[in-house]
Amino acid sequence: MKLNNLQILRGISALLVCCFHLREYINFTSINLGNILFGNGSIGVPIFFVISGFIMTYTTYKINIESGNLKKEIISFYKKRIIRIVPLYYLLTLGWMIMGGNFLLYFYGEYFSRLIHSVLFLPQKNTFPVLYLGWSLNYEMFFYLIFGIFLFFSNKKRYLLIIAFFVTSYFLGLIFKPEHPYLLMITNYLNLYFVTGIILSLFLKRYSIPKNYAILISSIGTLFFVLILLNIIRFEDNLFTLFSVSLFVFSFLLFDYTFQYKGNKFLIFLGDISYSFYLSHPFVEIFFRRFKVDGYINLPYFAFKIIITIVVAAFLHHFIEKKITKYII
Repeated sequence: MKLNNLQILRGISALLVCCFHLREYINFTSINLGNILFGNGSIGVPIFFVISGFIMTYTTYKINIESGNLKKEIISFYKKRIIRIVPLYYLLTLGWMIMGGNFLLYFYGEYFSRLIHSVLFLPQKNTFPVLYLGWSLNYEMFFYLIFGIFLFFSNKKRYLLIIAFFVTSYFLGLIFKPEHPYLLMITNYLNLYFVTGIILSLFLKRYSIPKNYAILISSIGTLFFVLILLNIIRFEDNLFTLFSVSLFVFSFLLFDYTFQYKGNKFLIFLGDISYSFYLSHPFVEIFFRRFKVDGYINLPYFAFKIIITIVVAAFLHHFIEKKITKYII
């Protein structure tokens, strides 16, 4: 099954994060439009996490421990994840170092430590990776590490064990309150978004949702998400946000599983380039900072920057992501 609508959601998530980082440009003296529309746009990252949990489960369900190729399949799993994440991230990290004008500093002292932690996907206390968006990739790579280890178990046990691992880690964090940055990441509630993705995949593997119920769930899930995004409904509780984001992802999944909606081609394309879009949009933002635009002319200027970001992401996706993947595989 082609999960076109889940791919569309990838694109929407990357767009939300991009708009979140660009929102200051459309905050005006009369109205903080950017904050109103995209002040909660960072919620796109948790959506990515739920999608990752879902896709990893969806694509590995047929891996059989009784197969003589189990070891090769697990090695292939790690290889695909590394090829998907690492090349573009390393390239843009290098680009960020050069753009900052302090390239040589990254080979000494604290800068060197920051670089090493960045390329190894290890968090540091109170310090972002060199390319700051890499903080979310630290979570992704840790999730892949744990997920791959549990593939050695049967598919009846592996996903329950993965869920148990992350849920137990979360509660241990609440009890012991670790201070080491890696332990803080391991026990962070953000890992629960991967868990709900796994649960959604297992649920839809076993059950089908009738159309009348699917319409109701999708309507409620989408409306609820929009109200939270626009800060109309405010909840500080992390678990409530977890539920809301997961319900929103579930709403999109129903368009694939129940409605079998093929989706809009452009939005699917936006999903295809979402990883490049996510990592490259800070470069576009930095470039446009040198041009000053005042007043409400910032609205079309804001849209123009989004369009340029899409063009840059499409270029990176075609000439870097796809080419490198094809070459390495």
